[in-house]
Amino acid sequence: MTQHIVIDARLYGPKHTGLGRYTKNLLLALKNLPDFKKYKFTLLVYPELLGEISSQLKDSYQYVATPLRHYSLAEQIFLPILLSKLKPDLVHFTHLDKPIFYFAPSVVTVHDLIRHFSKGSDTTTKSPLLYWPRYWAYLLMTRIIFYSSHLIVPSHFWRDYIIKKYKYPPQKIIITYEAVDPNFLKLKDQSTKAPKNYLIYTGNLYPHKNIGIILKALKKLPNLKLKIICARSLFSQKIEKQISQQRLQKQVEFLGYVPDDKFSILYQRALALVHPSFLEGFSLTGLEAMALNCPVIAASSSCLPEIYQDSVLYFDPNNPSDLVKQIKLLQKSKDLRKKLIALGQKQVVKYSWSKTARETLDFYKKIVK
Repeated sequence: MTQHIVIDARLYGPKHTGLGRYTKNLLLALKNLPDFKKYKFTLLVYPELLGEISSQLKDSYQYVATPLRHYSLAEQIFLPILLSKLKPDLVHFTHLDKPIFYFAPSVVTVHDLIRHFSKGSDTTTKSPLLYWPRYWAYLLMTRIIFYSSHLIVPSHFWRDYIIKKYKYPPQKIIITYEAVDPNFLKLKDQSTKAPKNYLIYTGNLYPHKNIGIILKALKKLPNLKLKIICARSLFSQKIEKQISQQRLQKQVEFLGYVPDDKFSILYQRALALVHPSFLEGFSLTGLEAMALNCPVIAASSSCLPEIYQDSVLYFDPNNPSDLVKQIKLLQKSKDLRKKLIALGQKQVVKYSWSKTARETLDFYKKIVK
């Protein structure tokens, strides 16, 4: 009898940022595996995404459209009922959002547990009266979900943390590294023009992203500029205030959204991308820069040394002088820049969505055998 696997694909595509890219690329790669057709796969999708998803994935999957929204009470109550009607042998929830009363065999991809470390009023736009009850509910739900699920994580850093923190059985958790979006790799410009005197920061501006250390470094490097690629938010307003207080307005530029056709030139002409984060789940940011021939200077924190290995310059995320030192090394040496670009290209190809899909399907087999 053909085993039936249901995958929660409601957060599919770039609209849903990293979670959406993960879901999309995993599904695209899964359907190309030689033993994919031995299983029946059904995707849960939002009605408004059904056309887009079915046009990209074709008839490789069956589709069930549902209006049940993530993080809603309706999801907690009615999604288990919907799943019971589908009679799956296994359900894969592609991020940490699973009905707490669904106890049939399941896999949950845990991209990170940053909220365990980065918490408090500075990390949210919500009132403390709303934030803390929701935070404690999140911790409780996380614990319940873990004990009723198998887990997939994107790095050893998070696997080790979950096993130690929750005394989680090691045989129930695997690591599947993520990879650069194949469409991103097509953007690379082969130009060899000399870099301009600016750094790039890409990502949101939550406190754990630690962009403040770049601002402190800029104070010691008055001729260097910083270009920030991020969506506008309350947190960007806070950073703008810091920039003003430190009188760095002439050195810092917010670019907002950058279209794909501008990415390659912007990255390749940069001195480097700086990734100063205290915490990351996997962090494609640096790999995307490497794919576009942009050197990376990264914090020696959380999973970054595991993912980037020897392909970047590292600095202490609590020490602005250490960051300044690495920037100056790169400014002074063309050979170092060329070396980092070459190492980055080698690092990027270590990760592929086909490998991620292969390891994921093998995990499914292990659970439903």
